[in-house]
Amino acid sequence: MARQYTRDIGHAKLRIWVLKYLHDRTLVHKNTISSCQNILKKKVVDWKAVFRSDLSGPIRDVDLVITIGGDGTLLQASHFIDDSIPVLGVNSDPTRPEELIEYNEEFDATRSTGYLCAATSNNFEQVVDGILENHSKPSELARMAISVNSKMISTSALNDVLLSHPCPATVSRFSFRIRKNGESFSSLVHSRSSGLRVSTAAGSTAAMLSAGGLAMPILSKELQYVVREPITLGSSAGLMHGFVKMDETMDITWFCGEGILYIDGSHVVHSIQHGDTIELTSRAPKLKVYLTPKLLSGHTV
Repeated sequence: MARQYTRDIGHAKLRIWVLKYLHDRTLVHKNTISSCQNILKKKVVDWKAVFRSDLSGPIRDVDLVITIGGDGTLLQASHFIDDSIPVLGVNSDPTRPEELIEYNEEFDATRSTGYLCAATSNNFEQVVDGILENHSKPSELARMAISVNSKMISTSALNDVLLSHPCPATVSRFSFRIRKNGESFSSLVHSRSSGLRVSTAAGSTAAMLSAGGLAMPILSKELQYVVREPITLGSSAGLMHGFVKMDETMDITWFCGEGILYIDGSHVVHSIQHGDTIELTSRAPKLKVYLTPKLLSGHTV
């Protein structure tokens, strides 16, 4: 009984620590929003604050979109932005190395990665001034165009697309090939697996990298694909991972009763049925994003 009592006390203390940690993260995020708003109030600009949950239509008639949160916030906003409006991401809750060390034995203290965010609360004013004074220029990131049965989906993917059965324990059956100028450029590959992930360069360091893919130069216009957990490889083993160039199209045919396209995570989904065809290309309108010099230093054109 004494051992159980001690264990229960330890678990209770850990829960308190985790709750305090989450509370602190919320405060950091709110403080970053307030700090950025106070800085914007000092500038000779008109601006309007909008919660990400309130976005419902295209963003128009603005010169700049600023997202405060992390990569997920920027990804969601990108679905409402065309190729004429640049976006600046502010990482409101960056990971703190000292916390990773302090809490390593208790829980994962990783905060926001902010891979696509060029600013934090510490340098927000400096970055904004550079934009207002025309000293900074946005980069153009490739997005993925998605068609189902030759009908274009309105949402372009900035990060990646996951094609799978709604139940992760169910085998996904599909075939795919690469086409160029309307002609077959690769062999037809038949797959029984956990699904298919296709990413842009911007998304290549996220789930794609975790799935065994390669990190791509951030300004690359190619797509990268990987078949998730293929059941049978055989002669198709070398075709389970590859790239789709800008002048190429990935054609996929779905052979399960139902399936789902997850676009940039789980918030945008599109249902598909047996026999549906999906086309993926990198010829969607680009997204203009302000990036850090460190991120750009590793790119090749």
